[in-house]
Amino acid sequence: MKNWVARYNLEVLTFLLGTFIVCAAALYPSMSPIQRFMIVFMWLFTLHEWEEGKYPGGFINLIAKNLLKMPVSQETANLSRIPTMVLIIGFTVIPFFFDTIWLVVLLPVYLGIFEGFVHMMGIKLFRLKKPYTPGMVTALAELAVGIGCLVYLITNCPVSLWEYLVAIVLYIACFALMQSRLTKLVGMRYRDFPKLMRTRIKEMRTKQQAEKKERQ
Repeated sequence: MKNWVARYNLEVLTFLLGTFIVCAAALYPSMSPIQRFMIVFMWLFTLHEWEEGKYPGGFINLIAKNLLKMPVSQETANLSRIPTMVLIIGFTVIPFFFDTIWLVVLLPVYLGIFEGFVHMMGIKLFRLKKPYTPGMVTALAELAVGIGCLVYLITNCPVSLWEYLVAIVLYIACFALMQSRLTKLVGMRYRDFPKLMRTRIKEMRTKQQAEKKERQ
């Protein structure tokens, strides 16, 4: 069952969230603005997974080639999408039902903003010839909706400063948990992952500086 879900992870995610959206539209004709934002996030996160993984796809291979410096099999790539799928469903479905619990409402907002910046930074970090990373179009849409939702929360909802800050910590914790599952799939200890990231980024910057001096 696990391998089947991994193989058809995009289809499973699309079916689950697509079904939820249809049912929500039928059962909740007068949705709150926050619930409407969650519906938009469901669509965008699903489309983002398709853009990263299949159309055009290649995001995992980009990370494997430039950061991990190791090949990633298709089976491992498929399995790596399961934690992501669980995160997306949890980050959108739970806030839909608890749309006044600001700590959970802020999680998809931060995810959308984070995705947008990550994909833009990836262009410079990986020195891509084209200003595009797989998933960037939908990531920018997520960024726009995330900022829009954040502005709505700030101007229309009684969210306190501590909730914004604690939500950041909660988001980081959830993201770290997901990343720990991903690193385990490629045979790496999670505590070694930040060190690897710093090393790879330092190598890329050193290489860029060396090439810049050569051109001069």
